Formats: sequence, structure tokens, C-alpha cells
Amino acid sequence: MHKNYPGLISVLTAAELEDFVDDWLHQRCKDYHSHDRWSGTGDLGRDVTGYATDRRMDGPWDNFQCKQLSKPLSEKALFVELGKIFMHSAADAYALPRAYTFIAPLGVVRKVREFVAHPDRLKQAFLDRWDTYIAGDLVENATIKLTPEIEANIKAFDFASVHWLDARLLVKDPACMPALVKWFDADPGQSPRGVVPAAIHASESAYLGQLLKVYEERGPGTYPDPEVALACPDVGPHIKIQRTRFFDATAFDRFYRDSTPKEFVQTFRDEVHHGVVDVHDADHSNKFARLNKVMQQAALLQTSGVLGRHAGPQVKQGTCHLLANEGVMPWDQ
Repeated sequence: MHKNYPGLISVLTAAELEDFVDDWLHQRCKDYHSHDRWSGTGDLGRDVTGYATDRRMDGPWDNFQCKQLSKPLSEKALFVELGKIFMHSAADAYALPRAYTFIAPLGVVRKVREFVAHPDRLKQAFLDRWDTYIAGDLVENATIKLTPEIEANIKAFDFASVHWLDARLLVKDPACMPALVKWFDADPGQSPRGVVPAAIHASESAYLGQLLKVYEERGPGTYPDPEVALACPDVGPHIKIQRTRFFDATAFDRFYRDSTPKEFVQTFRDEVHHGVVDVHDADHSNKFARLNKVMQQAALLQTSGVLGRHAGPQVKQGTCHLLANEGVMPWDQ
């Protein structure tokens, strides 16, 4: 049965939502050099921050403000939360963010939608409303007047970089899938099959080189390179099967690295390794016999979790070639 992920996100606690967003940003590694989760007193208007460079807060950065509310984000909250950024940046706590995104699982009121859709109106509203609508709600028991420094920051900020995401939109982001898997046991689905290139690829050179030695030990031929082996009627069909397994496992690995928490793929590899290593290290009549026994054992393995549900025999067999490729379990040992 399909789970209502927006509904599940909407009932997280405020602290859990910040953790969820932190996990989401962790997957957006292509967008950010690194990220931080700020929480509690002294966060200076920041919940989760993503950094574009290793300069972190001293370089371009994005702010993600998590508002786990019992109702949509209000117009007042929009002005007060953004106002904190202008106040603290005017006090030299940090530079203005490159972008500011409200994470509001239940969405925002229509007036907030209108302001975000019209950045110039939002900027002018900040200037017009600061002293009457914002100044008394930034710091407890204090009024923060519109100083020249704050006004300069408001005028300098690009309000087109203000965004909002509700739970529905957040779930639609592909980068959110690993967090959904971690938090709600979501199923990212079946990985695509691998595509076997006609020419030997550099990524497969190590395990193929090991297989050539395995074939040569069995005899009768010798194979100076994988292309020669592929063209040989004695071993060509066998090596084609191994390449299919390798690229299926490579596609599986790539798909689930992007769609599950980073430790899931490593756990799957560890389970395959532990499931076949005793067979690999046992005595065999020759290395080719060992290869076949390991492939037979790998096909029968029952691996755990969401990856185990989608790992067919060829993926588990191909994972053995990935392990050989990395020197963990070489075929010519």
C-alpha cells in the first residue's frame, strides 16, 4: 500500500523535521560542499544551512528554515523569520544568505504565496512594515528599529531567492528519497539494468584481468587482453555473462547510492561478501572451479532490507566482481 509521505512528514516534531531536512540536504551533495544543522537558543535565525564552498558561512550559503506548525505558515512568520536574518547579518553575525527556503509541511497562507511570487513587493513591504509589524517580534522584550544597516541589507537582498516547500513538494524532490527510506522505510523501486559497452571499459579492467589468469590456469589458451578472450569461442560466452553481471551490479550500486542512505549499499556489499567469502577461500581444484562455486553461492544469497528485495541473482553475482575489482576478493588469488 502506498504511504502518505507528506502526511508522515507533517506529524514529525519540530526537531525531527530539522533532522529530516538535514538528511535531505545530505543527499544534495552536488548542490553543497557541506551543511550544518543549528538548533535551540542562539541559532541566529538558522535551522539548516547549506554551504556552496569550503568557506561555509563566509562564502555563499543557503538557509532552510523549518516551520513545523499546526497550520500553514502565516504572513507574520514570513516577515519575522526573514527579519531575523537581516537583523543578525546587519550585526555582522554572518553575510546575507544566497537563498532562503521555508520548509513548512502544511504549506503557506495565500498572502505568503503572493509575496513570494512578487519579490519586489516583498522587499518594499519589509521596508514599509519593519517598525510597525516586525521590530517588536524579533527579540523578546526588545524593539529592533530599522537601522541604516538593516535597511541596506534589505535593499541588497534578492527577494527572488525566497522560496517555500510544503511536504508534498519536498517529497517530489528526488534527493528526498534517501530521507524517506531512512525515516519511513520507503521503497525507491527497482534499479535499471546495466548497459554493457561493446568495448572494454576502464572500470572493469581489474576483475577482467584476474579472469584472464583464471582462464589461462584452466587452459588450454592464453589471452593477452580481454578483447582476445571475448573473441575466443571457448571463453568468450563466459566472459560476456560476467560482464553482464558486473554492469548490472554497477547500475544497482549507482541507483541505490542516489536513492537510499549511504550506508545501505555498503551493508548490501558486506552481506554479499560475508555470504560468499568462505566459499571463495575454500580449497578448489582450480580457480575456475572456485569462480563457479562463488557464483552459485552468490545467486542463492538472501540479503536484507530494501536492497535485498530488489537484488536479483545477477546483481549479487556482479557484486562479487565489484569486490574482485577492488581487490577485496580477487579471482586470481
